[in-house]
Amino acid sequence: MSELKTAADWLARYDAHNTPWDRGSAHPELVARIESGVMAPPRAGARALVPGAGRGHDAVVLARAGWSVTAVDFVEDLAVDASRALAPFGGTFVAADALEFTGEGFDLIWEHTFFCAIDPAQRASWGAMVRRNLVPGGRLEALVFPADKPMETGGPPFGYGICELLVALGKGFSLEQESALESRLEGRDWLELLASFRLAKG
Repeated sequence: MSELKTAADWLARYDAHNTPWDRGSAHPELVARIESGVMAPPRAGARALVPGAGRGHDAVVLARAGWSVTAVDFVEDLAVDASRALAPFGGTFVAADALEFTGEGFDLIWEHTFFCAIDPAQRASWGAMVRRNLVPGGRLEALVFPADKPMETGGPPFGYGICELLVALGKGFSLEQESALESRLEGRDWLELLASFRLAKG
């Protein structure tokens, strides 16, 4: 990976306000899907995991919608603000390496700018984390970004597409939806896709 290898490296970026991945609010596509009911919790107490959650903007929106949310990021200095934002909705922030995290089993995993931030050599570990934490029949919802960035240009963010996600996930996952977002977020020069995956029940 480039210079961003440790929690201290990422914290330095936050301290310098050099965080172009952080838009200061939840991704509008996530907000729209929640408002439309597509990503409503399937039942009371349904659990959602947000790995690489940063300041927790997406996690808060999911928690407000009724999900029992666990947000994970290994930058411990984000814990106070993220925990304060999540607490009113029953959400939890865990300061840990998301690739190593194991929880109680989640109905939903929300992926947004985590896969593209890790070294491509760690993608198998990302897939193992998803398989380990998602319950059978659970969903992975992923904002695939930067979907049209050539890998040879390096990163982070590292370019990838649906195929790279499927390889990392391994057997048992089916792609249920794939669509390009109608508009790009300001400041994002690369294509964003939305992809929905389901883990087989048996």
